[in-house]
Amino acid sequence: MSKKQTVFNLLFLVIVFGLTVYLVFRGKDIGDIIRTAREADGRYLLLSLVCVVFFILGESVIIFYMMKTLGASVKMTHCALYSFVGFFFSCITPSASGGQPMQIFYMKKDKLPIPVTTLV
Repeated sequence: MSKKQTVFNLLFLVIVFGLTVYLVFRGKDIGDIIRTAREADGRYLLLSLVCVVFFILGESVIIFYMMKTLGASVKMTHCALYSFVGFFFSCITPSASGGQPMQIFYMKKDKLPIPVTTLV
């Protein structure tokens, strides 16, 4: 990947993250949100984060297994990427409709066959 493309990807990531945070918290009192987060038990916040990551990585194992079963050669780390992409786009799109198409898009970028990615 070229340096120019890396800079573009990082800039795109920052813009998408910033836009996501803005749209989620638009019209909300940030002070209340921060106060509530501080009042929450950190152990439960950490446990919830661990559970979310475990869920996403569990999905990546399923994707890896299904890809191997269908004869596609794929790395486990790429399956984790597909899972994180799907989770993120499902969270930010209405009716969680954007996760699977974006997973297919990223799988296609890795030159995986569309019929296999659609089944997975």
